[in-house]
Amino acid sequence: MKKYFVTLILAFLCIGKLSAQDYPFDITYYPFVNYKGGKLVFSNDSSKFERVFQKTDSLIKFGKGKLTVVQIGASHTQADIFSHRMRVRLQTFHPGLVGARGFVFPYRMTKSNNPSNYIISYSGFWTTCRNVEWKRSCELGISGASATTLDVNARISISMNPNNQVKYDFNEVKIFTAPYLGQFEIVPDVEMGNYTVSKIDSLGYIDIKFEKYQEIAKFHFEKTDENQKNFTLYGFSLENDNPGVTYSALGINGASFSSWLGCAHFEKQLQKLNPDWFVIFLGVNDANTAHFDENFYYNNYVTFIERVKRYCPNAVWTFVVPNDFYLFRRRPNPAMEKEEEVVKKLVEKYGESMFSIYDVMGGYGTSLTWVKHGLMAYDKVHMTATGYTFCADMFFNAFLQSYSNYLDKK
Repeated sequence: MKKYFVTLILAFLCIGKLSAQDYPFDITYYPFVNYKGGKLVFSNDSSKFERVFQKTDSLIKFGKGKLTVVQIGASHTQADIFSHRMRVRLQTFHPGLVGARGFVFPYRMTKSNNPSNYIISYSGFWTTCRNVEWKRSCELGISGASATTLDVNARISISMNPNNQVKYDFNEVKIFTAPYLGQFEIVPDVEMGNYTVSKIDSLGYIDIKFEKYQEIAKFHFEKTDENQKNFTLYGFSLENDNPGVTYSALGINGASFSSWLGCAHFEKQLQKLNPDWFVIFLGVNDANTAHFDENFYYNNYVTFIERVKRYCPNAVWTFVVPNDFYLFRRRPNPAMEKEEEVVKKLVEKYGESMFSIYDVMGGYGTSLTWVKHGLMAYDKVHMTATGYTFCADMFFNAFLQSYSNYLDKK
């Protein structure tokens, strides 16, 4: 085991030298950051999380298996900055860990920001809906958003940004749609070659497997029945047969727990991503009120967990306590301390883990300091790309430290 652990540490050092804080990866030093707060905190019994470490072990030692991570959040997750950094870190810290890209949604269609690491192209007229809209009549699923077209001649394609550090290809596309009949058939373009299709109409789930690996997904629509009137898209998951890590990000700008609880088909479709590890990065929008109700927040969190656990009972969870921020951009928000207390209760209740960006920042009222150093935006609510990337590095190092502890026990 000592030989194996030395090999693992050497792999770490190939990517980044040890810093003054003795992190496996070099990380930027800021005098105001609480580096000791950057750790995974477990309940009294942390054995449940060993499933993730065992899968990581199998990938590193034998090149076998898959580890699937799903992050659920709000604007920071839709932008896919924190989650993208984690995706790349997990897939590159040791050879052979690159799995698939995972879930994508055409946020551009909603007139909103799309992650920069993939490119969406489409034609035809589409109407959209999101889980943060107060007056909406649409049903939503896994992505918290939908795009609907009445145009059978519409088209859509997804490709990866050629500047990505990690290159992805795929031979399977999972398509999530509204679970009702009367929709157009979604069909891969002819240049994608031969494929097989399986469907679960009651779930709104279509699984297309290709004979050859692909780099671009291109789809059009066909009307095979007079009753087919439209097509509603909830998103795609680009997958393959390779062993490795897949990190999917599900986020909507402005989303709270209430937003996700309003998605009727969310947890049923979520199971089709086969998640091993949930990273729940919600809370800023729940706390963005002058009358924060701690019990309401706790009950929403519990309801969310229980609903998802019903369909994904074997996944482990990490509850992320978000950043300190200014309420209405004018004064520090005391609700974040209350949210952290709620998360601590949930860790013990469910035997899961937590990571606190609030603690890493230094706690109450530290947003101004982070703004001055370029880690937070001037709105004192959102972090900058540099800030989210730094927090992701802290989270990744916390994972590595816990993994190292697991290896020591073995």
